[in-house]
Amino acid sequence: MKKSIKSLIILVILISGMSFYRLNNIKSFEISWDVLGYYLYLPATFVHDDPLLTDITWLKEQNADNKLTGTYYMISSNEKGENMYFFLMGMSSFYAPSFAVSHFVAAQIGAPTDGFSMPYQYGLVIGGLIYSLIGLIYFRKILLRYLSDNITSLVLLTVVLGTNYIHHLTLDNLGTVNILFMLVSLITWNTIRWRETKNYYRLIPIGIFSILVALVKPSEVFVVLIPLLWEVTSFKLLKDRFIELLSNWKMVVLTILICLLIASPQMYYWYLKTGKVLYDSYKNPGVGLDFLSPHISDVLFSYRKGWLIYTPVMILSIIGFVVLYRNNKPIFFALFIYSFIAFYIIASWSEWWYGAAFSTRPMIAIYPLLGLSIGYTLKAISEKKLWAKTVVAIFVLSCVFLNQFQWWQMKEYILDPYRTTKEYYWRTFLKTSVTAEDLEYLLIYRDFTGKMELNNPEDYVSKQEENEDFTNHDKLKTPEVVFDSTYAYYQTRTDQEFFPLYEKRYREISEKDHFWVKAKLKVRYDTTQVGARPLVINTMDRKNGSYGYYATECTGPADSLGWITIETLYLTPEIRTTRDKFKLYLWNRHGQKVDVDDVSVEVLEKKD
Repeated sequence: MKKSIKSLIILVILISGMSFYRLNNIKSFEISWDVLGYYLYLPATFVHDDPLLTDITWLKEQNADNKLTGTYYMISSNEKGENMYFFLMGMSSFYAPSFAVSHFVAAQIGAPTDGFSMPYQYGLVIGGLIYSLIGLIYFRKILLRYLSDNITSLVLLTVVLGTNYIHHLTLDNLGTVNILFMLVSLITWNTIRWRETKNYYRLIPIGIFSILVALVKPSEVFVVLIPLLWEVTSFKLLKDRFIELLSNWKMVVLTILICLLIASPQMYYWYLKTGKVLYDSYKNPGVGLDFLSPHISDVLFSYRKGWLIYTPVMILSIIGFVVLYRNNKPIFFALFIYSFIAFYIIASWSEWWYGAAFSTRPMIAIYPLLGLSIGYTLKAISEKKLWAKTVVAIFVLSCVFLNQFQWWQMKEYILDPYRTTKEYYWRTFLKTSVTAEDLEYLLIYRDFTGKMELNNPEDYVSKQEENEDFTNHDKLKTPEVVFDSTYAYYQTRTDQEFFPLYEKRYREISEKDHFWVKAKLKVRYDTTQVGARPLVINTMDRKNGSYGYYATECTGPADSLGWITIETLYLTPEIRTTRDKFKLYLWNRHGQKVDVDDVSVEVLEKKD
């Protein structure tokens, strides 16, 4: 192999700097939110002897002490309502070595061996840095296979310092993208070596890393297109690839069996909990893949998280596909097709901003391939005249500066990780502080605990949507309407578990990105009976379930006639589609008769 000292030095400097920075910024709540969900398998199995996650009392106790999460969204359920892990066990398998070492260390130094004390936090962070190092090592090896040492050095610096890589592989290095970057690098490198040597034993590591990708993030399973399409430039060559694989069927079968063996613990867990070896535990109607309505423009250009807004240096990777097509067609099709499909899946996720990410977080998993694309662009520029090289150099340096500065802004909460708008972005552009006036241009604040508080009612305009006192018997045409001497009310049947109060599609209520609903009604029931109280439910509803669920118990002081006044305030969640319905209904959980009267529904929309 040709000498490549410069890129090696750059690699050592980068990983050393990242490690020093990360180890000096370890938080006491590293294991929280999504990471908590990935990690649950380990403390549940090895600390609490509950690998099936039958009882989450211990988790609630930990959360009460350490504030690990606002909600338990990382706990799913089967058809029987039993607890299940929401996430697959792929990430836990990568945390496992760090967990084992940390468990031993915690016992030796007298720290709590509960899976959450500081030895575990440090252990997972150090393990994450090791995975970052492996990913960068193989990323560099891939680059050097096609590019010079100088260009490889520039690509390493550009990707690490000029993109969101720097955030998600340092401060956020316990997330999936760190592992996915490493695995995609390993798959690509083994693919290159497989095609160079025609050694079919390389299919085994390719298969192992591919199944691990699927266990970390199932939607990334299309990573198998990299080895399938590498050096394929026509349908004839694709056909030849399949024939080639069939002629080596023994190795293919062995690889598949090894992959099934690796996946078997996950499949066995699903079988024990559901009776199925394949099961979708991602039960959350509020988020999911919407292939027919991808958020392509948002993912690319939104000021909330737009990839090319926050990491504009990646424009070079898009240009690079043209250069690749002209100069290296054997790898162009694999890079382009996989990158396009992966991007389309990323854009099809309904929560396209991906939480508190810096730029578009999941794009980092494609960087091992996009790095090659950047490299071919820089290689082409290096052969141009001085003025062209100067322009590109200024562009890259400017992008690196912007990336580093905006990363600092996000860490200081000047750039909001959830709520940035176009107006707010430009008001805070290159600023080191924000004003109260600036903050008014952010998107609506949503409390992650589900708490509903409207602190600025003056910014909203009200419109009455429903006002029902049940006096219009002809309109209701129902025997459940009871006429008293002076008024009418609705009385639920004992077998009527749900009573709809108001229902309408989002698009029929508002064109805004959110609205508030104020509901008020009176209920009356036998409060002396033992059992669950009725609930007033606010929720968004779609074909496969409800989301943004908010329940209010019907309790409180009663008037002289036994009526209890219930008031609810509800902020709509981030909706998947404007076709989804807002529903307000009474849930009679105890099966007794409940009287309902004076239902009013008021919608509050943000003023223009």
